[in-house]
Amino acid sequence: MKPNDFSRRVGKIDDRLIEEAQDVPNFGRQRRNRNIRRMVSSAAVLVLMVGSFVAGAFALEREPEMIIIEEIVYVEVRQEIIVVGDSGISLILSDEWEGKYEFELHESDGVFNHLTVIHSASRERSEYFGVLFGISFTNQLRPMDYVWPWPGFTIAITEEGTYHLTLPSDIQFDWGDPGSMEEYLMLSEDVMNIQIVMTAEMLASTTNASNWVQGTVFVEFMEGFDVVRSIMCDEGQSRIIREIIAAQDYSVPWESFDADLWIMFGDEEFTLCLTTGRIANRSLSAPVPRPTAILSQEDLSIVKDVLGITE
Repeated sequence: MKPNDFSRRVGKIDDRLIEEAQDVPNFGRQRRNRNIRRMVSSAAVLVLMVGSFVAGAFALEREPEMIIIEEIVYVEVRQEIIVVGDSGISLILSDEWEGKYEFELHESDGVFNHLTVIHSASRERSEYFGVLFGISFTNQLRPMDYVWPWPGFTIAITEEGTYHLTLPSDIQFDWGDPGSMEEYLMLSEDVMNIQIVMTAEMLASTTNASNWVQGTVFVEFMEGFDVVRSIMCDEGQSRIIREIIAAQDYSVPWESFDADLWIMFGDEEFTLCLTTGRIANRSLSAPVPRPTAILSQEDLSIVKDVLGITE
């Protein structure tokens, strides 16, 4: 599943909408560990895209209020919100989710690693896990339009790695419990309506749906099976590499080889040996055995120059 499979609008959430949650006057606080109840302006919150990631969330019960931002008064609606720590990302769910979900947050050395959002009834009433979706951070760079090997899509790309949303690939509810099954399916369908909001700082410091350039090439530098570094090419570099890859005759008989580069753009993936120039189409849609070609010395030199590879 790709980001453009969902409706997307681009914008930011005013920092005060998050900061105010830490200091709420006389609204009868009630802390719990599942979500945040508060008033959010549907006009003030502009959506980056559907889907979410949640980390370091806290809980709060808050009555309706009016928020004035830049001297403009916005009409508000009640929403379920989970603030993503200090990342600048927040998750907004509809009221249909209230009391029906929970989440498990996993960290490594205090750093967000993975979050799983779970349907409470499916977990409590059966042996099924009730997973609705998960958010993960990987230290590898992946395109916004990357085709993950499981249902899901890329949320945002930082200098350190990629945030992505994943959906379950197997049954997570009990067919024998019509009530919990219906509720699970309702929430599962509503995942497509969940909104991600980002602060202006997060929008500006990451590659996301607001600034993504389609066809951008990502390259992983390999040593054996290990990735030693990843880069995101600029528009000019991407165009040159895509044109060279597209111009090859992939009729060379398949032969196993050690890859120095793993090249990704859109739903296409290729491995390339810098010694022999052998390149193979590793895309999920490519037939097996993998279509293979051998780059000319000229093309191989251009690729090395574009990527700044010196021998």
